[in-house]
Order: sequence, then structure tokens, then C-alpha cells
Amino acid sequence: MKYRWHAGAFLLGTATARSLRELESLYLEGTTPDTARIGGQDVPTLSQALPQGQPIDRSGWQLQCSTVQSGHDCDQAVDDSTNTFWQSAASSDAQTITVNLGQERVVNGLTMVPRQETKEEYEKPANLITKHQIQLSTDGENWNEVSYGTWWDTGKAQRMSSFQPQKAKYVRLSAPATDAIAIADLQVYETKFIPPNPALGAWGPTIDLPLVPVAGAVDPISGAVVTWSAWGYNIFVGSPGGDTQTATWYPKKNSVSPRDVEETHHDMFCPGISTDENGKIVVTGGTDQSRTSIYNTTVENWFEAAAMNIERGYQATSTLSDGRIFAIGGSFSGGVGGADGGERVAAQGKDGEIYDPIADEWTEILGAKVSAMLTNDIRTYRQDNHGWLFAWANGTVFQAGPSKAMNWYGTSGNGTTTSAGDRTGDDDAMCGNAVMYDKGKILYFGGSPNYDNSTATINAGIITIDQPGESASVEKAGVDGMHYKRTFHSSVVLPDGSVFVNGGQDVGLPFDESGAHLTPERFIPGANGGGEWIEQQKNSIVRVYHSLSLLLQDGTVFTGGGGLCGNCSANHFDGQIYTPPYLLNDDGTVKTDRPVIKNATPEVKSGDTVEVTTDGDVDERASIIRYGSATHTVNTDQRRLAVKLTKDGSNKYKFQIPEAGIAQPGYYMLFVLKDGVPSHSVNVRVSV
Repeated sequence: MKYRWHAGAFLLGTATARSLRELESLYLEGTTPDTARIGGQDVPTLSQALPQGQPIDRSGWQLQCSTVQSGHDCDQAVDDSTNTFWQSAASSDAQTITVNLGQERVVNGLTMVPRQETKEEYEKPANLITKHQIQLSTDGENWNEVSYGTWWDTGKAQRMSSFQPQKAKYVRLSAPATDAIAIADLQVYETKFIPPNPALGAWGPTIDLPLVPVAGAVDPISGAVVTWSAWGYNIFVGSPGGDTQTATWYPKKNSVSPRDVEETHHDMFCPGISTDENGKIVVTGGTDQSRTSIYNTTVENWFEAAAMNIERGYQATSTLSDGRIFAIGGSFSGGVGGADGGERVAAQGKDGEIYDPIADEWTEILGAKVSAMLTNDIRTYRQDNHGWLFAWANGTVFQAGPSKAMNWYGTSGNGTTTSAGDRTGDDDAMCGNAVMYDKGKILYFGGSPNYDNSTATINAGIITIDQPGESASVEKAGVDGMHYKRTFHSSVVLPDGSVFVNGGQDVGLPFDESGAHLTPERFIPGANGGGEWIEQQKNSIVRVYHSLSLLLQDGTVFTGGGGLCGNCSANHFDGQIYTPPYLLNDDGTVKTDRPVIKNATPEVKSGDTVEVTTDGDVDERASIIRYGSATHTVNTDQRRLAVKLTKDGSNKYKFQIPEAGIAQPGYYMLFVLKDGVPSHSVNVRVSV
């Protein structure tokens, strides 16, 4: 990776102001102003939140290393001096350092300081570990992987892995075969034990990433999670423009690949995201306000597309029933209401706009009025941020929030705006979440009246929509709403129709983790409305501002990120896997007797029949879930539609795809269930 500097205003919330000259020097080295005194030196920390708990006393440790170079013994990794270091010899086998802690501990993290003597800017420090794996053991023979991935490849900063607390006496850090690796300081952390409870789900492993994953989407072709930050892997301010750091996690390979994307000339921080009918990820606006970039999942490459007519950031987008993409709002970039885009745009505000992916062309539809969905946020540039959009029949879009007012947008001709009523029992819910968990059923929850510095709510409700243009009905979701006040949280709809909610905090404080919630919860819809909220397994990694969650092809959840804020001590360079209860046995092991889809009709249109072959009898109800994309609490791509299976022979079933718009065009994960346990998904593509 390489990083460029641009002198600009540093608006880091609670971050401490530093001189631009000092900042320039540090960022050019790929570090941040934050340092810690480690082993007699000031070591850059990259503003990471250290593992919860405390470091373990190293006095009783015994170390074993795979190889050693003369003069750089294994013990020099823990000798309280970063002037010395363990260095391995070259080897064609994996390099390892194994720590015997002396007694069983509850381990939840590891920090590693690389060799400190190199001073070359941009250059990879000598013998730096990037790809790695962390394993724990109670007996030194049976090992459990708790973390793996790729750390960034520049700078001398402290690297870190956090993971769900586990009992262990032995800790092993491994790196692939290489010329040599070096460690100047190694520390292991311990915390309180979180007793496992399979009825509440389970956490792990952690995937370490070379950036803070603020935005991401699941590639329907490979199943990979494509993530990105901004121009920098750990900061978004001071952007020179035209550049984005990305990292792709491949679950099937257990690998992470970083990439610096310059060819689209687009800093894709604070964008709108939608996947089109072919599974391409369309990223709009943000720091480079009018740019459009497309990730082609077939060839796994980024391409430049036509620019928007209106500059936008924090806008919402949604793929329509005819395959075009609708965008609205976005005053975070390009001026409030379009003030930087000329008098005509300023007068209209950031009204609707349509992208035609076939013609590669944007067209304004100024009859789709953003003014109808504005909140009363105290900051005018926030009032049209992060709209809750749900494409529907006949090219319409339902806007469920975050404003108290709900609206229907028509996208034909110059566009239309029709009120759908107010969300009764709720106020504006900035940075809340909304998820379509079944046909016309939208669960909304959390958020706060103002984007930040505002107390969140436990409010939760179910919006029911039917015909475009009609008023929506609203009912409570749960007796009293969620268990915890949440804003800056994320959510995923699951194959069984429940909704998983993770992270968030009591008061929206960007880049500050005060009041963060580590206990997720799950909404279980009721048979006749209502439903209930159930707390899930407690986590040990904070997920608040700039975090995300995505449903994976195997029915588990990827949740990660938080921070990207320079020197705010809240950067999380990782993601973690949550396994829902439906995939766990009573003893905590993962179920192996899941139903199996042998094949299914791969491509259909709305109203068509899908034929499915399984390995045995399955439940009557199945799910199709559209692939998700997420950033800043928004995931307008995900939606679940329950479908009814009709038996059509031995282990053969069929079901009908809902009508156009209700089943948006694009790729869906098809899950069948047996006694509530979902299969691994297979793809069904709904075309226009």
C-alpha cells in the first residue's frame, strides 16, 4: 500500500488537535499521532482500542520458536525492550512463536510490535508479519483457531488481534513460510470469562484486516466479503481524492487480500451502495461526491462509471424493479441541499436521481422530493442522511425513515412524492436500522432524534406496506421495544425470519466508545404480529460508529469495523463471525446434519417457478434473501422473502418468485430449512 497526504481541516470529533506539520510527518510514515511507551520506545499504536481486560504478567512465560537467527533469541520478543527482537531464520515451513503462559488463563487478545529499527517511509519494515494465524490450546497438543487474516504492510505500528475470551494455557502466533520474521514485543491479554451458551449463539473466529472496514458487500459469485475504508486504511480526513483502500475476505480460502483502488479516481468513503441485477456492486458519491464506481463480481475488478448529476455523500440508493438504481439525499458531501452544485440544484435540494446501468447514465427526477424525508436534526447537512429505502412494485420506492414521516417515491418521468403517513409511537430515528424481514414487513429499531450527541431509544416497530401510494400501517415490535438503547448499530435478517442486531451505544458519539453495548439481541417475529426481543451471546469487541454486519452464504454473520478516525483510540481493524443458535448443538459444536440443496433453478424472472432438489425432506417454508451491502447503519440491499415449498416428487420441491419489485432484481441466497435449521444457501438470480 501507499498513502498520500493532503493538508486539510482535521474534524475528528473528540480527537486532540495537532500541528499539520507533525501530522504530515506521521501519516506519511503510515502511522498516527497516537503512540505508547513500549519497551523503552514510543511505538505508534494506530489508535486501536486494546483488547478488553489487561496484559498478562510475562515473568513465568516459556517460549518456543520455530527457528532462531543467531543473536535474536526467542526470549527477546518478551524482554521488555523493543530495541531487541526475536528473528526467525528463513524457512519453507510456517514460522511460529508459541507461549506457555504457565497456567490456564482466559485469553482474549494479542499485541505484536514489529522490528523498530527501520525508518524508510512507505517501505515495508524488515521481517514484518502480515498474513498470520492465532491459535489457543489448553494442553499444547489440541489447537483452536481464534484469529487469522492480514495486517497492513507499512509502518512500525503495534499490530493487534482481539477475539472472544477462551480458556488457554498456550498461545501460538503463526506466519506463512517466508525469508524471516521478527517480533520486538509480544503481549497476551486476559479478561473475564464469558460462559458459552449455544442457545444464544457463538462468536468467532476474528478476521484481522489491513484497514477499518467501514463499508462492505458480499460478492454473490465467490461468497467473499469486499470491504473498504477511505483513502487511508485508518483515517478518512485530509483525502487527496481519487483513491480507496480495499480488502477482500475469502471465507472459503481463509484469506484476506488488500488492494489500493486508484483506477476509478474515487475516494469511496461515506457512499451509497446498491448491487444491480447482475450482482455488480455500484458505489456512489461520498468523499468524491459525484463519482460512481462499480465492482464487477464476475471478474473481481473495479471500473469507473458515469458521474452523478448531483454531488452526494451519505445518500441512500436502491435497485428498482426495472433494474435501474434510485438515489436521494446526501448533503454530507457536495454542500447542504446541493449548495455547491449551482443555484438550480440548491433550490431543489438533493432530490431523486436514477442510474441506468445499461446506458451508464444518470438522470435527475426532481419530482422525487428530498424535502419530504428530512429530519429535524440540529445540523442541516444531516437531515437527509441514510434514508431507509425499500424498492417496491412498479418502479416505486418506499421510504420508511429515519424521518418520522414515511413516503412513496415514484420513478417514472420526472418522479413523484406521496406521503405514506408517520411512524406512530416514534420520532426521527437518525442512525437507526430498518430491515424487510418478509414481504411488505419492515422492522425498524433504535436511532436518535439527532445524528450525534443525542440519546438513543429502544423504540421498535413493524411497518406493513402493500400497494404503492397507500398509507403504511405501524405496530409495536415487542412489548417495550429492544432491551438496549442503540444508535450506530447494525443488523442482519436471518434465514428463519428473525433479525440479528449488534453493537451500538446509548448516546451517538462518533469515535467515542462510551456507552457501547456488547450484548446483541434478536427479534423473533410473532405468528400474528408483535414478536419478541431475545438477548444473544455477549461479545468482547465494541462495534459502534462505522461498523457493519452482513449475512454470509452459510447462514452465519460477518460483523466488523468501527473507527477510521485517526487519533481517536477507536479503530477496529477486524471483523468477527457470529454463529446463530440454529447452527449449534446443545454442546456448542456446529451442526453437521443441516439440510442440503443439491440444485436449484439458477436464474428466473419475477413470477417464475424455481425447482429445488434436496437431500431429504425439508420444512414447507423456505427463504430467499437478497445479498447485502452496508455502511453507516444502512443496508438497502438486504431483504428476506418467505416462500412456500410445494413437493414435486421425491426430495423435489418448487416455489414461485414474488412479483417484480417485491422480489427486486439481483442475486438471492436460497435457504431451505429442516426443523428450523437452515441449509447452506445456493444462488438464485432474479432478472428483469
